Amino acid sequence: MTPRSKKKARVIVFILVLCASGILLFLSLRGNKVSPAIRVTGIIDGVEVNLAPKVAGRISWTCCNEGDTVSRGQTVIRLDSADVKASVEQAAAGVEKAKADIKTAEAAVRSTEANLKSAEADSASARADIAKAFAQMDESRKDMERAKALSGKEYISKQSLDQAVAAYDMNAAAYEASKEQLNAANGKKKAAAADLGAAVSEAGSSKAALSEAVANLAFYRSKLNDTVIISPVSGTVIFKSMETGETVSPGVTIMTVVDLNSLYARVDIDETKIGGIVLDSPAFVRVDGMPGKVFRGRITEIGRYAEFATQRDVVRGREDIKTFRVKVKVDDPKGLLKPGMTVEVEIPEKT
Repeated sequence: MTPRSKKKARVIVFILVLCASGILLFLSLRGNKVSPAIRVTGIIDGVEVNLAPKVAGRISWTCCNEGDTVSRGQTVIRLDSADVKASVEQAAAGVEKAKADIKTAEAAVRSTEANLKSAEADSASARADIAKAFAQMDESRKDMERAKALSGKEYISKQSLDQAVAAYDMNAAAYEASKEQLNAANGKKKAAAADLGAAVSEAGSSKAALSEAVANLAFYRSKLNDTVIISPVSGTVIFKSMETGETVSPGVTIMTVVDLNSLYARVDIDETKIGGIVLDSPAFVRVDGMPGKVFRGRITEIGRYAEFATQRDVVRGREDIKTFRVKVKVDDPKGLLKPGMTVEVEIPEKT
C-alpha cells in the first residue's frame, strides 16, 4: 500500500470513528432526555368554613385571632343573648304549668269516675225499689179488687174496703215515686258520664299541652346552644370580622377557618399548556422558605372553563391567552404548609 493510500485509509477510519461517537452521544442524550414539565407559581388554599351564628346576640368571647389554629370540636365563639335565655325560662315555666294541669285533670277524672259509680249504684238501687213497689202495688190492687167484690155481697164492712183502697193508693203512689227516683238516678248517671268524658278530654288536652311545652322548651334550649359556636374542622383562622362586645345578627360571618385537611395548591395554567395536564397526574410543590423540601401532590381538579386572560391581544390577528384553574392536592403529613403561602408547582406534561 502506498503512503497516499495509507493516509486515505486513516482519514476514512477517523471519519467512521467520529460518526460512531456522534451516534453514541446522540443516543446517550436521547436516553437521558428530561421530560418536559410545567412550572408555575401558585397559592396554598383550602376549603373555607364560615362561622356564623343562628341567633342574634352580643359576642361575649372569641378564642383567637387571624393566623391562629383551631381544632375540630373546639368552642371558638360565645354569644350572650338575654332574649333566648328569657325564652328558655318561660318555656320551662310552661312545662311546669302543663304538668300541674295534668295532675288537676287526672284528679278530675278520678272524681267523676267516683261520681259515675255512685250514680250507677243509685240507678241500680232505684230499679230494685221500683220492682219492689210494683209488686206491692200489684198485690194491693188484687186485695182491693177482692174487697170490692166481697163488699158488694156485704161479706166485709165498708171500713175494710176503704182500708184496701187506701193501701192500693199508697202503694201506687210509692210506685210512681220510685219511677221518679229511677229517672233522677238515670239523669245523675248520664250527667256523671258526661262529666267523665269532659274530664278525660281535658286530661288528654293537658297531656298534649305538655308535649307542646316540652317541644317548645327543647326548641329554645337549642337556640341557647346556638349561642356557643364550635368549629366543625381543624384549621387556621384566616378572617375575623367582629370582636368581643359587638352585636351580631343571624347568618353574619364572624370568623372564617380554612380546613387544614383539605389544603391544596391553586395554580392558573395557560390554555396553551392545559392539554398536557390530566387528572391524578403527579405534581411537585416547593416553598422558597423551605430550601430542598419537595412536597408530592396530584392533580385533583381542572377547571372546565377558562378564567382571566394572561395576555391580551395588542397585535391585530392574535387571540388572548386565557388560563384554567388547577388544584393540586398536596401530601403534607407534618402540617408545614399554611394557607396563603406562595409556592412553585412543577407538573410533568403528558407525553
